[in-house]
Amino acid sequence: MKKYLKAVVSGLCAAALALGCVGCGSSARKVMAYEALMRSDMEALRSPATIMKLAREQGALCEIERLTFFKSLENFDHLRSEGLVRRDTMLFINSIASVCLPREDSEYMESRWHELCRQMVIEITEEEEINHEALEAKRHVPGFSGMFALDDYGSGFANENSLLELSPRFIKVDIAIIRGIDTDPDKQQIVQNIVAYAHPRNMKIIAEGVETAAELRKVIELGADALQGYFLAKPAAVPAKMAPAARKVIAEYSSASDSG
Repeated sequence: MKKYLKAVVSGLCAAALALGCVGCGSSARKVMAYEALMRSDMEALRSPATIMKLAREQGALCEIERLTFFKSLENFDHLRSEGLVRRDTMLFINSIASVCLPREDSEYMESRWHELCRQMVIEITEEEEINHEALEAKRHVPGFSGMFALDDYGSGFANENSLLELSPRFIKVDIAIIRGIDTDPDKQQIVQNIVAYAHPRNMKIIAEGVETAAELRKVIELGADALQGYFLAKPAAVPAKMAPAARKVIAEYSSASDSG
């Protein structure tokens, strides 16, 4: 690996957490999970897409995968020990679809973060096509909860083929579908279709990129199980509380569900 990429890898920090997966219905107002996001201390490489492009060109995707998992678990474990997040929340960690960690790295994770690995959700990203051998290796990570999420469903390689091969616990619907969904019947139909597929198979739908109250209301009405986006809270090294406006909307639907 070239010296420049080594500097990039050493500067990466998967510390920023998105307030993710706020449950609807009976789980309303409760944060059920957080997503660890890639961040770099280097000004020229703020974009995760730029970092991934560089790593791909220099054959260093495994290095990025290792650092993402180790930093995410380390930082989340610290937040839990400090009482800054509840101990029962899950941690979603982005994983490159075409690579997997060496066995020794997986065993190290299990030995150091034994309890947390059982609350870890491996989120398969959409930039790379799923590699079958890499996927099977991930399924057999020691101590792993067995929970997968398909990221950005409806974009890149996150399509029906990936859905069938992965059989995820969570399907995260891409922001491009969620944006403006309150006024777009076609987008509404797409979400209705995936909800109809997922729920009989015990899969949960997460609406990603919720940015307005109208979008929030609509995805709840369409059957989304959990929510994520700037309207709820922005990513931060120490997770913020849910925005009052979002909490109010979710509470309205929760009350209606309970009374119904």
